[in-house]
Formats: sequence, C-alpha cells, structure tokens
Amino acid sequence: MNPEVYQIELTVDRTAVADILHGILHTILFYRVFGTVKPKEVDLLDITYSAIDDPEIEKKVDDNVDQFMRILETQGNQKGQIAVMFHEKRTKKAWFTKSEEEICWEQWAVTINTVICRTDGETLRIRKEMSAQLTTCFLNIIRFINDKKDHIPPITTSEANPFPFQIVIPSTTDTWGTMLKRMLADPSQQI
Repeated sequence: MNPEVYQIELTVDRTAVADILHGILHTILFYRVFGTVKPKEVDLLDITYSAIDDPEIEKKVDDNVDQFMRILETQGNQKGQIAVMFHEKRTKKAWFTKSEEEICWEQWAVTINTVICRTDGETLRIRKEMSAQLTTCFLNIIRFINDKKDHIPPITTSEANPFPFQIVIPSTTDTWGTMLKRMLADPSQQI
C-alpha cells in the first residue's frame, strides 16, 4: 500500500520560520491524531489555528522545529524540508511467531523556502504574502483531510492514539523516498 502524500511549500521570512512550522505541524496533527484531544487556539500572523494541548506532542513538535532551525542555520540553507507520517500497526504472522509492522498510510511533505528581508518595506510585503500563503495552507490541509478519507485504515485498537506518527527532517543526502525508508526503519522517532 502506498501512502497518500500531500505536498506543502511556502516561502517564509527567515525570522518567522519556527512559528510558521509550528503552525503547520500542529494543524496537521490536530486533524490527524485520532482519540481524545484537548484543543487550544494559537494566533499567528492574524490567523488563529487549532493545536493539541498535549505536552508530549508539543515537545515532539518543538524538538523537530529546533532541529530544523539548527540545520537551516548551520548549513546556511535557503530551503528546508520536514515530513509528518502516520502509521498503522499490523500484526505480521509467520509460521510460529507474530510481530508488528508499521505501514505508512499518509505523509505530509513540507518544504520551506526562506528569504531574508533587508528593508521594512520588504518585511511588510513578505509578511503579507506569508499570511496569505499560511491561510491557503491551513485551508488546504483541512480540505485534504475532509475530502480524502478512503486511505485511512480502520481503527482496530483501543489505544489512546491508534495511529503513531513521526516527524522527520531529511538529511542533506536524503530524498523523500530514502527518508521514508529511514523513518520506517527507526521506530524511536514515533509517538
């Protein structure tokens, strides 16, 4: 089964990358983490978005955004990528054993292009563009989630979150495909 893949690409003022990334990741997770969640509202660039008020999820998002920012700063990149993947746990039966395997059913590939504003006028223009892009991005996330449901596997467990997720930043040598393989091989990145 191939996962449903959604691409998001934004151009962002470098000083706002962390806040924008928090907004995108929290919006995806808010609508895709199944189970009981405590919602909270967050304001960003004259936009209010919903997030999950959960310390474990917030730490996971914060840690990955911090890592993303470190990579951007240390490598001097103008572009960065991050992905969110949702999995289903399936029991794999062999002759005399059972094991669990995780099958990715949805992936969000986020690409952030950064710009450095040099004048107040440029900052104002970029901020306006970022607000419009972010509004479109949030609406697209919600539209995708509401329109595309056929690929979501049935919930077959009573766990609080039946579908674990990973947030991963590809290395400079990764492509989205090699990153997908690396994520599936490393269960420590899941929540």
